[in-house]
Amino acid sequence: MSARIRLGAMGWQEKDWIGPFYPRDTTPKAMLAQYARSLPTVEVDSSFYGRPRQTTVDEWAGAVPDDFRFALKVPREVTHRRRFEDAGEVFKLFVDRVRTLGVKLGPILLQCPPDFKPNASNRSRLFEFLEMQLPDDVRVALELRDAQWFDDALFALAREHRFAIVAAESERFDVASAADVVKRQLGNVDFLYVRWMGPEPFEHYDRVQVDRSAALAQWTTIIAQARSDVSEIFGYVSDDYAGHAPGTVRELLGRLGENAPPDITTPSLF
Repeated sequence: MSARIRLGAMGWQEKDWIGPFYPRDTTPKAMLAQYARSLPTVEVDSSFYGRPRQTTVDEWAGAVPDDFRFALKVPREVTHRRRFEDAGEVFKLFVDRVRTLGVKLGPILLQCPPDFKPNASNRSRLFEFLEMQLPDDVRVALELRDAQWFDDALFALAREHRFAIVAAESERFDVASAADVVKRQLGNVDFLYVRWMGPEPFEHYDRVQVDRSAALAQWTTIIAQARSDVSEIFGYVSDDYAGHAPGTVRELLGRLGENAPPDITTPSLF
């Protein structure tokens, strides 16, 4: 088995991409369809702020081909406000809505707050939620932003309930830490979910502005070694990682021996 690699950006509505990524006459309404001509997946951040309307979901689905996949953040009402307590109904309504994407639905992302520490109360609420609320037909990825969460009990729960634990390179986790999260899941889950974050925003996002080649070389090895153990690898790059997410995605695809879309033309400082 060799995993299908689906790499994309965190969002598609960046106006600074017009020119270096989108044709110069691209309108905001046409951005998603244009994006989907180049990349096979996108992480949707807007759903974090509230369950998308059915008309919005229908518009998204209509703009992309059947082979495209949306990964959507679960609303903050579940993760940040209720912090997984009495959140089952809100979560179910969200899942029911995004499930209408059909084959175009990728994983949904449960992103925990940065201050969600692995104390007894939080651990109890999170584990009960994961045991009771996860749907059988929708893939779920869990992002925890405190390394103390990553113990044997968490990985055992992930194995039992078949959810992925996000491996993220960020100001909190270096590549080695993220690689360990990947390795501890191999053989236990059907897919991986990777995120590349940056420490601070850039003024503009029209070009690659930070040399991440050393980290990307490490990621190339990590992903290549994981391909035989899962069916799909989803990965999403923030513009804040190197200054221009499409450019980073293109570099990763090239390093992995995947075909980089020919219509991505990304300037770089390097």
